[in-house]
Amino acid sequence: MDNLLELAITVFFFILFTAGPLYFWYRVGKHYENKHFASIKEREARFNNLPFSPSDTLDESKHVEALMLVTGQVVIGSDPFKRYIASLVNLVGGRISVFEAPLDRARREAILRMKEKAAKMQADEVINFRMDTMSVGSSKGGEPMGIVEVVAYGTAIRYSK
Repeated sequence: MDNLLELAITVFFFILFTAGPLYFWYRVGKHYENKHFASIKEREARFNNLPFSPSDTLDESKHVEALMLVTGQVVIGSDPFKRYIASLVNLVGGRISVFEAPLDRARREAILRMKEKAAKMQADEVINFRMDTMSVGSSKGGEPMGIVEVVAYGTAIRYSK
């Protein structure tokens, strides 16, 4: 009987201090992630007509009115649930898929911010597009904290009308 009581207490505290908070952070993280993805999709549709290319070639048939460096930068972190799952996967190795959604959000958000700046200057296109990523910070043990910075940049071009 004592063993059963000890087991019940252990399970109770596991749920209270481990599974419960992880589920809470999973729900909170998923809510904000879905909200951000909805915003990204709406803005991508709005700026879909502004082309960007890694090529550095100008349209020779048009007269360039203005050139300007445009950048988009974002830092996105993962929620505690994703970091917990990633640390478990890291023990055995393999693909850490829980970090793919934050990285996708960061990449798309950085491109959108760059395009928004280009649209403010009434650019017709962005050429010489580049993107850099880096992991930001680390925990005490040297493990990444699941925070990523993405910078998108290029040359916005406005042609004479």
